[in-house]
Amino acid sequence: MIWEKITINTRVEAADIVASVLFDNGIVGVEIEDNQNLSPDELKKMYVDIPKYNIDDGNSKVIFYISFGEKNNNQFDNVDKNLIDNSYMQSNDNIFNADEFNTILHNVINELNEYKQSVDLGSLKIERAELDDKDFLNRWKDNFKSIEIGDINILPEWEKPRKDKINIFLEPGNAFGTGQHATTKLCLKSIYNIIKNTDKSISLLDIGTGSGILGIASYKLGADKVFAIDIDENCELNIIKNLQLNGINDYIKIDNNIKLDSLNNYKYIFGFGNIISDETIKKFANIIKYDIIVANILSPVIISLINIGNIQSYAKEDAYFVFSGIIKESEKDVMSTLQSKKCFYDIKCDYDGDWVSITCRNGV
Repeated sequence: MIWEKITINTRVEAADIVASVLFDNGIVGVEIEDNQNLSPDELKKMYVDIPKYNIDDGNSKVIFYISFGEKNNNQFDNVDKNLIDNSYMQSNDNIFNADEFNTILHNVINELNEYKQSVDLGSLKIERAELDDKDFLNRWKDNFKSIEIGDINILPEWEKPRKDKINIFLEPGNAFGTGQHATTKLCLKSIYNIIKNTDKSISLLDIGTGSGILGIASYKLGADKVFAIDIDENCELNIIKNLQLNGINDYIKIDNNIKLDSLNNYKYIFGFGNIISDETIKKFANIIKYDIIVANILSPVIISLINIGNIQSYAKEDAYFVFSGIIKESEKDVMSTLQSKKCFYDIKCDYDGDWVSITCRNGV
């Protein structure tokens, strides 16, 4: 099979935005290349000496791979889907016909042009090159490296765990969330600090779970109950794979056939739907009140969760909210929405590049 390498030329500060827009339009997996040198602190963590020779010109390349052809509709018909290795590249990820891909590319460019009003996206020049299967098959693995956040070490399954860290094995698959993205780092940092600085049992609601990274991290940090939801059912195999990689077996996927009282037997619950409008999701999410509610999604969705979704009704008194996925230009909108409600207090912001995370408490 012949794959195409697609490169979008942008700026370093906008690479995460380009990647996020690609994910939203159905592209699975990206590489980000730039000439930024490692900081002194980052160099100390490396096991080899790395010369500082790159000239940081502020430019960045966001790269992804596609192939044109028929999807493998029958490939996994007789296979237990819970056991599928998502890194096996004969999946349907990024396989399109010409019309499908042209539509995706058109939508991506239109969305990025909207961001141009507030962010320097660079040239957005698109480059295309062909690759053989043998060059492509495991290329994405070369770019997924471990990352440390406090005592948390996020790593792919083929790397060795650290004995002095809380290791979270992760395969990103077709879901957002590897720990590399600034918004995920900000969430992990907040969750880590909250859980590590409390001596009581913790329950967590993860809205927009993606790969499951935030819920899995919370579980391994000691949370007693995790409820994770996403609107994209394509995340299911990826979530199950990541739960199994981390030795989490007491999980259940909710549906209309599950009885509410049976959920007491599981520490990790996940399901798919919109918590604002899906009555089934709302019913199951309401089985308990939560100590932490985290939403790593887009700013307009966060605002809708607050104004329409009544997200505070799921929280215990003095519970923590962690809102991320917020670009700096949208910070004021989210802040003003929170400040307009009487139930949010102790509102604080944390920053990573162009991204913002907001934490606050629930109360009168």
